[in-house]
Amino acid sequence: MTMKSAGESRTAKTERIAVRLTRDQDEVVRSAAEARGEQLSEYVVRRIVEAAQADLADRRVFVVDDAAWAELQVRLSAPPVTKPRLGTLLANPSVLEQ
Repeated sequence: MTMKSAGESRTAKTERIAVRLTRDQDEVVRSAAEARGEQLSEYVVRRIVEAAQADLADRRVFVVDDAAWAELQVRLSAPPVTKPRLGTLLANPSVLEQ
């Protein structure tokens, strides 16, 4: 039994994506879904959404409108905010350095 993540919506699923697979690809995907205890469609949807989110997060070029660009410039031009507790944390060696 799989648990739904907090990000999953209970909205009705109305969209479809059709893909063609080789027999070997189909066997691998079905085996992976079975190994995780998920229905095939649950597994495929979860994995393609994770891959799409990773692809979007890895982008290096973002297109924004003029208002968003102006806001970004204001934030980048603002003086840095001092965080004393963060300074204390970073001054001490990490557990990996001890």
